[in-house]
Amino acid sequence: MAGLDERWRAGLTALVAVGVPMAAGIAAGVHGNGDGPIFQAGAVLGACVATLMATRRGLWWLVPAQPMIVVPSAVLGMLLAEPAGTSRTKMGTDTVSALHHAFVITLVALGAVVVVAAVKAAAGRGEALHTAGAHRG
Repeated sequence: MAGLDERWRAGLTALVAVGVPMAAGIAAGVHGNGDGPIFQAGAVLGACVATLMATRRGLWWLVPAQPMIVVPSAVLGMLLAEPAGTSRTKMGTDTVSALHHAFVITLVALGAVVVVAAVKAAAGRGEALHTAGAHRG
């Protein structure tokens, strides 16, 4: 039964890791700023929450997954933010701009994953040391 719980946790972690940035990209696009603060906050928040939720075995995929999550979310937000009748040239220029911003946000999300994972590991270690000390006393 523990395996089923771990699979559910992994699935929920993946859903948060992908779903929060995608939802933020859609919300930002609908509000006319596809790679703006709504998207940026959602991408970093999704990375942080997914890292907190992940099992120790599941942490390994969160770092390499960030570019594959953030870039499509940024491009989707940019496409949704474009007004009807936008020329292909303008859309191409806006896509390059969104990719540039996605690169920066990807770096921030990667940093967030590393920091949250380190804090989570340190807290787990402290808890293990505290538990071990309690068993000795």
